[in-house]
Amino acid sequence: MGAGGSEVRRLASGKVNARPHMLSRRALLSLMAAAAALGCADLMDMVSLQQGLAREFHTSAINVSLNNSAYLNVVFSNSPVADSLEGEQSAFARRVAEYVRDHYAHYDQLQSIQVGFASVKGVGITVSSTRIPYRFTPSELGPPRQPKNAIVPKAAS
Repeated sequence: MGAGGSEVRRLASGKVNARPHMLSRRALLSLMAAAAALGCADLMDMVSLQQGLAREFHTSAINVSLNNSAYLNVVFSNSPVADSLEGEQSAFARRVAEYVRDHYAHYDQLQSIQVGFASVKGVGITVSSTRIPYRFTPSELGPPRQPKNAIVPKAAS
């Protein structure tokens, strides 16, 4: 055994081959790079969704999170909707869930979309209170609809 626990082999040419673990390290690094690329793609999808929600609902105070690739949470911070009547909140939450349905690339993998509100107060030290009362499933929302700004291909004549 060589230094660091790596195995040292003497080749037929008389040279020492101390790199048998080097290939496994390279393979590991390649796998890590591939996983990071996939993770970046998922992250970009989440950022794109958050930015779209911000444009659609005229606020940047939105937190979008995904748990286990199946449970999407959308939380609006300090939203005036949080102080509105329950019926208005419910209708707003439904519009948010429908936006997710129509614009999130991995909607078909979701088991639920939850929409809620957070009250965040303070400077330096912040205190927040979050409630997520609205939950929608893809079976309730149905299949994605063509987004308004999507390009529709012309039908063949």
